[in-house]
Amino acid sequence: MITLDEARPRADSYFITGRAIQARPASRLADNFLHAVLYLCVLSSFFVFVQPAPYEFLIGVLVFACLLARVRIDVKVLPLLFLMIIRDVSGIYPFFYVMDRPRSVQFMMIHFYLGLNVVVFACLFAQDTMRRLSTLRAAYVLAGVVGTVLGLIGYFKLIPGFEIFTLNDRVVAGFKDPNVFGPFLIPPLLWLIQGFVTDRFRLISVVCSMILATGLILAYSRAAWIHFVISAALMVWLLFMTSPNRESRKRVVILVIAGLIAFAFLFAILMSIETVREMLIQRTGLQSYDTGTEGSRINTQAKALSDIFDYPLGMGPWEFLRINQLAAHNSIMGTLLNLGWIAGFAYTSLILLTLAIGLRCLIVRTPWQPFLIATYASFVGVIPVGFVIDTDHWRHYYLVVGIIWALSIATFNFVRDQRPQHADPDPAAGALPQAS
Repeated sequence: MITLDEARPRADSYFITGRAIQARPASRLADNFLHAVLYLCVLSSFFVFVQPAPYEFLIGVLVFACLLARVRIDVKVLPLLFLMIIRDVSGIYPFFYVMDRPRSVQFMMIHFYLGLNVVVFACLFAQDTMRRLSTLRAAYVLAGVVGTVLGLIGYFKLIPGFEIFTLNDRVVAGFKDPNVFGPFLIPPLLWLIQGFVTDRFRLISVVCSMILATGLILAYSRAAWIHFVISAALMVWLLFMTSPNRESRKRVVILVIAGLIAFAFLFAILMSIETVREMLIQRTGLQSYDTGTEGSRINTQAKALSDIFDYPLGMGPWEFLRINQLAAHNSIMGTLLNLGWIAGFAYTSLILLTLAIGLRCLIVRTPWQPFLIATYASFVGVIPVGFVIDTDHWRHYYLVVGIIWALSIATFNFVRDQRPQHADPDPAAGALPQAS
């Protein structure tokens, strides 16, 4: 298995030779500016108390930096762009009926903005891939650590005033909802774990992973816990199956055992704190809003399913919530209700197509293969979460989707440039045989 550090020279040489030479930045200054803006943009992503958040402004600067650095739009990103356009444009018709409501206007602006985000990320990381991934990884890990530390300070009341980083005795950091903060921590936590498996142990990485794991637990988000278990298990399995030899597979097994022991130790420490123990016991059971009563999650989704068939063109943003005083808490249902069947079809197609191209490309031996595996596992884990929580306005969700598309595009280009000109550029054909 090629590590992130070992792969960087190969990746750098690849991206400055052959047909990829046009992907070079316009100048060193433009390239440095792009990396600086990317770092600040991702670093700010944990702080969304205020709207618009700093992240929103920095995305605009990032687009400008991409233009200066001559980030190209690869033709293979067009399906993603078309799906985003179809999803958002088809929602304009129902929006006309509710456009006098400020929240509806904000909803549509966020939808278009996030659609732009995912395309920008898909173009950005498809070129100069390893260097830009290094910047992203460093910034995202730091964002998760800073957000968690602020939340822990408030949770344990170590500094007066830091309680703003908690909500209802749950760590929320700079988010408004712990059910968003918890999943936000999962991609960087998986990247750190992947680094232990494919690279080597670093003390700073161990400390960061423990901090992120603590934040994940103390967010008390059951959806985030399930998300992490699914994603971590899938990532480990994929890393095991794509390992090049027996020694690498043995390393995966050993590190999984070590990781489970470390997590058990951390969990035991947290359970020794009475308030944490009581909250964990409370949150592991069914809540009153899950089942059984009027206005529960199941009843609300049943009502939403009925309204979907009554409004094939959509009800308009937030109309279901306004009428019923409750949201469907289902991303696909929400898209169907808010924007109509065409938008729902486009959004569902985006999920399925992202799953398909990611799976096809993660088996290919490339410098970024381990990173793609970890990111893909994170995406797979968030899909079931989308059936109980609205994930379609999560910034990090679109970042993950953009990364998967970018690395898939980079994989197609990598295989194409490694094969004869007349050969079919099928990425799966470039996969290396696995040792038994």
